[in-house]
Amino acid sequence: MQTIEKLFSMPLPSTRSGVFNNTFPYPTRISPEAIAVYIACMTKPGDTVLDAFSGSGSTGIAALLCEHPTEQMKNLAKSFGVEPVWGKRNAVLYEIGTYASFATKTLVNGLSASEYKKAVDSFVKEAGELLGTVYAAIDPEGQKGVIRHVIWSDMLICPTCNSEISYFKHGTTRNPVSFVDLITCPCCGRRHSVADMPFATEEHFDRVLEAKVERKKRIPAWIYGTTNGRNWDREANETDIAEYHELEESLNITSEPKSITWGELHRAGYHFGINYLHQFYTTRNYAVMLRLWNLADTYPSSIADALKLLLLSYNATHCTLMTRVVAKKNSKDFVLTGAQSGVLYISKIPVEKNILLGLKRKSKPFYDAYLQLEKCTGNVTVHNASSASMTEEDNSIDFVFTDPPFGDYIPYAEVNQINELWLQTQTKRADEVIISASQNKGLSEYQSMLAVVFGEIQRVLKKEGHAAVVFHAAKAKVWDAFSKAITSAGMQVVFSGILDKRQASFKQIVSDGSVQGDPLFLLHKKMLTFRKQ
Repeated sequence: MQTIEKLFSMPLPSTRSGVFNNTFPYPTRISPEAIAVYIACMTKPGDTVLDAFSGSGSTGIAALLCEHPTEQMKNLAKSFGVEPVWGKRNAVLYEIGTYASFATKTLVNGLSASEYKKAVDSFVKEAGELLGTVYAAIDPEGQKGVIRHVIWSDMLICPTCNSEISYFKHGTTRNPVSFVDLITCPCCGRRHSVADMPFATEEHFDRVLEAKVERKKRIPAWIYGTTNGRNWDREANETDIAEYHELEESLNITSEPKSITWGELHRAGYHFGINYLHQFYTTRNYAVMLRLWNLADTYPSSIADALKLLLLSYNATHCTLMTRVVAKKNSKDFVLTGAQSGVLYISKIPVEKNILLGLKRKSKPFYDAYLQLEKCTGNVTVHNASSASMTEEDNSIDFVFTDPPFGDYIPYAEVNQINELWLQTQTKRADEVIISASQNKGLSEYQSMLAVVFGEIQRVLKKEGHAAVVFHAAKAKVWDAFSKAITSAGMQVVFSGILDKRQASFKQIVSDGSVQGDPLFLLHKKMLTFRKQ
């Protein structure tokens, strides 16, 4: 019992560094290496670990890593003063998300690192030949170069004279970089708040829908490129705009329209004209993604899945109009960053990245992950299904490590559809444990669904088994629902602490609306009395 007390009295770092945190399809709060320390201390070799809300599969990866611990895992254990018995563990994962389940299955599919590298090298080479000059641009010296990324700009309407104004040109500054609140119209000279200026629209023939649609009017504003290894950037000009429109007309896009199912994240402003997947992209980047996706399908199934995971891991964050720039204090230029996590936000100056260049960089963490896992012999079973009805037998699971949804914190199904529509199978939202007005799920529905899952955890967990649960909510009523769900399922909290912070009681955690760090709870089927050895 000393091991349990040490684990819950010392702060476990929710580190995001390491191979696997750079590999997962979306950020994890706790690194698999850190979870592995818990698993190795709470189980013995050959045991089976369950995650009822597996998300990106970090618990499954952690279970595998117990057989071949990394230096980070060994150092964590040493810092805790514990001595885990390293060895093979097995895992059972439940995840309703189509994309997350696909990602986990692909990472643990037994592909070797050398097979992966060979496939990626071949894929990137073929993709370069297939895409040709789609990202071509002329550099400031008049030489042929390659686009790294393009900052696009919304066109705004002056409320006084109705002239169109580039938000990038008149609403931002460079060197130092800043976003301004007031824009002076270059035509009439009147000043207006950006918030009071409507966006311009244009009629566009949508090649996927084969119909005319109205969309936000955007133009290329600033181009960043490279020529023979030399990086450059320049302002976009009328020729760039004309050439892009010609490119839009020439691209061959044969694709079935894939409808976006909007929920809590829809905004009438920045989502104007976006009702289908392809409308989240520039025409060029959607065409590129489509070609790369079809190219991946020409490879054997296990390789194809790995290549598709590479594409999807880069897609939502870096390929769509949700990619953005930010202004850092005293910076000479904008800082390029990915999409904002947990939302579907599109800024007034979205960024179009060269997808092929990004894939080359993104493949390295995957290679490292496959290399680290290829010696592991544990079995990971991934159920793309609700954990409200598990197939495992009573008293069959040795340990649980899980991270339930935090009420209405993030509508994962709505966010993940940007990737799941490529997989052509979306999450069944009826099974999503969430507070959501669009799904007609309030607090009572959330509590009830959570209680059913914890009831299943209680059923499959062995008599002396434990369940470690990470949970964090900003609202007292969500904490109350979580507490009642645990109690009604026949489970009790026996230890609690806060990752990165301090040990705390369950009452202290749930009554503190400003908890920093992620609260961690140890549950058992019945209250136990622990004695120090």
